Amino acid sequence: MRRGVVVTWEQVRVGLLILVALVVLSVGVFLVGDTGNVFGERYRLVTLVRSASGLVPGAAVQLAGQTVGQVDDIRFITPDQRPETQEAVAIWLAINVDVQDQIRGDSRAQVRTQGLLGDRLIDIRPGSSDARVLQPGDTVASASALDYDALLAEGAEAVGDLTDVARNLSGLTQGILEGRGTLGQLVVDEQLYERMVGLAESLDTLVASAAAPDGTLMRVLTDDTLYTAVRSAVTSFDTLARSVVEGEGTLGQLVRSDSLYRELNGTVSRADSLLASLLAGEGSAGRLFSDEGLYEELLRTLVELNSMLEDVRRDPARYVPDISVF
Repeated sequence: MRRGVVVTWEQVRVGLLILVALVVLSVGVFLVGDTGNVFGERYRLVTLVRSASGLVPGAAVQLAGQTVGQVDDIRFITPDQRPETQEAVAIWLAINVDVQDQIRGDSRAQVRTQGLLGDRLIDIRPGSSDARVLQPGDTVASASALDYDALLAEGAEAVGDLTDVARNLSGLTQGILEGRGTLGQLVVDEQLYERMVGLAESLDTLVASAAAPDGTLMRVLTDDTLYTAVRSAVTSFDTLARSVVEGEGTLGQLVRSDSLYRELNGTVSRADSLLASLLAGEGSAGRLFSDEGLYEELLRTLVELNSMLEDVRRDPARYVPDISVF
């Protein structure tokens, strides 16, 4: 017959101590898990977002970076009940009542990522003093969250572009090393290199000769004769310009005096009047321009005179009269 196990008081105390330690540890883990005020009173708000990617019930709700609650529930919005901005997910938030005064009508809720593990949470921006305090059941407006999937896709596309650029640069470098194209010829063509070296030597010789003490360049830089000649020319030009401005000489009279202008103006006026008279048919010269009868008569006279001269050249004796003295 089996004998019963006797439990001593020391074993009971050890068991109770372990139980209390487990309870304390559980509460500590619960508190350290940023769940906020576990036993405090809370109220519910809702925020509408297009995507709640990675967010789960129980996730932390922060206000200006401080944990004040947790995500209570996540629900889909039926298509016929979605707002014009097409948010598809409603996120219910359980928030401590003692921060209710901080969340107002102009507050914004945003889905963010925290930590290296990428934990998702809701971060609320406090409102301003002149905005209305949100009441239980109200909707807190949402702000656009960073779409990490889109960022990763863009990053992958950028990496692909960089790969293409690197591949093109590699092909270009290979072509240059093989001597293809103009740049390749510049790199590998020894004759071109020798010609460039010869050109550099020629330029060096030219510069050295120009910089020699008896060279043209040094004479220009050091000889006072050129400076004196240039200064004399500038002085002469200045004297000429001053005399012209002051009206001295023929050129000065042309610049300063208006008598030549008046004479030219009068001549042009008289020529214009004469031309107008000719075009109007006034006077003998004008009739020559405008009278067709006079023109035809003059033309006929010239024709007859030309005919007579031809006849005289053919038979000049005909026009010499016989003169008899006896």
